[in-house]
Amino acid sequence: MTIQPTMLRPPTPRPGWQVAVGLILTLPAFVLLLTSYVEPLYWTVTSSFRKLNGLRLTEGGDSVGWDNYDTAYSRGLADAHWFTLSLAVVPILLVLLLAPAIAWAAHAGGTWARWVTRVALALPLVAFAPVAIAVALRESSTRASYWLGTFGLVVALAATAYLAALRRRTLDSTRSPIPAALVVGGLAVLTVVAVALQDFTYSFIGGFGTRADLSPARLMYETSFRTMTFGVGAAASVTLLVPLILLGLAATLLVILPGTRLEVDPAAPRAQKTPPLVPWIVGGVLLLATLGTVISGLGPWLSHITETGRPGTPSTWVNTWLPPVVSTLVGVTVAALAAFGISGLRPFGRHSEWLLLPFGLFLFVGSAPLALRNFAAGVTADRLDSFIGLIPPSRVAIPALFILALLFRGQAQRREVLLQEGHRAPWTGVLLPALPMLALAYVATWLVQAQDLIWPLVTAAGDHPTAQNALVQSLFVRRAPDELPYAQLLPLWLLVLLFLAAVAAQLLYLDRVALRVGLPERDHPPRT
Repeated sequence: MTIQPTMLRPPTPRPGWQVAVGLILTLPAFVLLLTSYVEPLYWTVTSSFRKLNGLRLTEGGDSVGWDNYDTAYSRGLADAHWFTLSLAVVPILLVLLLAPAIAWAAHAGGTWARWVTRVALALPLVAFAPVAIAVALRESSTRASYWLGTFGLVVALAATAYLAALRRRTLDSTRSPIPAALVVGGLAVLTVVAVALQDFTYSFIGGFGTRADLSPARLMYETSFRTMTFGVGAAASVTLLVPLILLGLAATLLVILPGTRLEVDPAAPRAQKTPPLVPWIVGGVLLLATLGTVISGLGPWLSHITETGRPGTPSTWVNTWLPPVVSTLVGVTVAALAAFGISGLRPFGRHSEWLLLPFGLFLFVGSAPLALRNFAAGVTADRLDSFIGLIPPSRVAIPALFILALLFRGQAQRREVLLQEGHRAPWTGVLLPALPMLALAYVATWLVQAQDLIWPLVTAAGDHPTAQNALVQSLFVRRAPDELPYAQLLPLWLLVLLFLAAVAAQLLYLDRVALRVGLPERDHPPRT
């Protein structure tokens, strides 16, 4: 039976309260976007044309034109960019070949195949400790360490996204998953390139004490905080910000133009009585090979995860894990309000998602490119080497904003469809399915910010060390692996707790999340 559009007529105009509330909920995120990203971007660009030496970064320096850029390139900035782009080669192949193959096999194999795949990929999702992984793999080349250390995370995230693109609401649905899968592939490639460009952890740890394997972020850090030529460091930051903004723009258009959205289906499709054998064989082989590579990358660190360092090593739990709680609560909460205001209330109808564009420009901008401006702000406020200074400077969790906006978009459009078909459609149908995703956004943002390396190195020393500082300092004295404080980066009990939570989220929630593109359509025969 032919699938019929459910958007039977143009949506009714938005009531005034819906437009006003939607814009009001977006306003706090927009203000924090200006203060956390736009102003630091302007400061970094203007500082790249000035001579800034010493720690008094708030004082204007003499204009030097393009000299800072000339100096940065003479110190290897061009080679640094090529090096980080080379880091993205293997992850791109993973998200375009291996991850979709695993997702197809899991999808075609039925419910149990999906569940086995989701459980198997849960560990690399939560074992996010790049500093620990880089230190444990430091005997290998930086490229090999990066590829092995990020292998499991890249495959797990991409496979989860592809499974969402392949998901059908019913077994007899004829909706093609190819457009959604193409969107996933495009977003995955853009993300991989953006993350590789900003690499600091693997190049810093892998090239410890040498000039080998230099990345733009590492060049910015060493130029600014070792030779105190902050103008040159700002120039290196600008050469990162430009491609990151362009990548963010491309990703935002890939979200807005095809009508990309997430939907939470009420129940999983009925399991097939006799799942095909080929997907199980293909999926089993690919999954075993993936898990073997994951163990190769994570094993050297996990085998020492209980090591606390030499006796007398001070605890860094408070400094490592509590400051990110503050920034996470602010950033994700503000992002969730804006996401609901933009894509839940949809104040401008089908044009509402264009409000994501100013946020999308900074979608991929991490802590490294804007570190100099945030360091200068810390100097001005005299909050460096303090608990407050350890709070990550990001005030809007833009990736969380986008994911939640996609989910609100899908649920809000589904609500409009139900209203046009004459069904009851309370706002709880938009809000309640997003609550588990909101919880995941809080946990993921907290974990990522707690494992950041460059901000603790910039702002913390002396009386307020973090686990990252402690591990880096241990490298200075060349301690043995059993004398390195791995446990302070990600304790075993927390890893186990996160793993159990990830398995529950995969099976009970993410298995029902679908990524779709285009206009809402009925995925079942029309009722008669």
